[in-house]
Amino acid sequence: MNQNKKLVLVGPPGVGKSTIKEIFFDKKSPTRLLEAPLEPSRGINSESYSFFNSHLGIFDLAGQENRSWFSKKGSEIFEKSNAIICIFDINNSLESIIEFLIKIHRIREDLALQNCFFSAFLHKTDKVNPSYVNQKIRRLQEFFSSQKVMGDDFQIFGTSITKNFFYTTFYTISEILNRLYEEDNILNMNFHELSKIKKEISLILENDAFNNYSTKLFAQEYNITNELMIEHLKRLEKFGLVKNVDNFSSFQLTERAAYIKIGLERERLDNSDDNLNRNLDMFHILLILNYNN
Repeated sequence: MNQNKKLVLVGPPGVGKSTIKEIFFDKKSPTRLLEAPLEPSRGINSESYSFFNSHLGIFDLAGQENRSWFSKKGSEIFEKSNAIICIFDINNSLESIIEFLIKIHRIREDLALQNCFFSAFLHKTDKVNPSYVNQKIRRLQEFFSSQKVMGDDFQIFGTSITKNFFYTTFYTISEILNRLYEEDNILNMNFHELSKIKKEISLILENDAFNNYSTKLFAQEYNITNELMIEHLKRLEKFGLVKNVDNFSSFQLTERAAYIKIGLERERLDNSDDNLNRNLDMFHILLILNYNN
């Protein structure tokens, strides 16, 4: 089985495709990108990431050039795709979203991408009432169900990069990655990995972002060696959750960690084994995602 995967991000211009990629795959600061939005993309922006011995290619298609991607020649960019995510602004009209999704669906059919996961993000949901988001998703689902167009695996999600919605989007993306790789048996956690993840989630839940913490004192509190504590911190640093201070003599949790903590605490209130397992799986998936320079 080919473990190399291809994920395509496509949608109207200015909806946040590149921002989603930079925050959730490249670990950039959400606040920084909210305060200084990215310039519009041009052409195809592609990056390669590694999952153990597999590779994930992400293709971010400029919205200004959608006419080209919908043409016979331009649609070749979708060939061999394993997942296509169509991203829209939550305030885009139902009609324009439906029209766009049908065009992408036809491309999938023309290229015989039967096993390609297909989903839509209604982005920037922080700007509207939650009931509006739910109603819009429901109306889209009802339309495509009545038309029998998309198939049973087509999913629609509300997303945002702001702190109260960050965790939900974070989990949504990790679940899509899980679907891409679940048949390849490369994501299963052994006991040692499970133990690491539990400690790292605990570290995020029990501490505050931006405070300076002594690595040595934390190692003592966790009853582990200083070297093992630094190993945990380096993993979290790679994930954009920890900032190294003075060669890891101390550390700070980042803004991303604070955003994720909000979601983790919400789910911890449920106190169910299912939620715990979901959290562990999510961290495992995104911790092993590495950018290939």
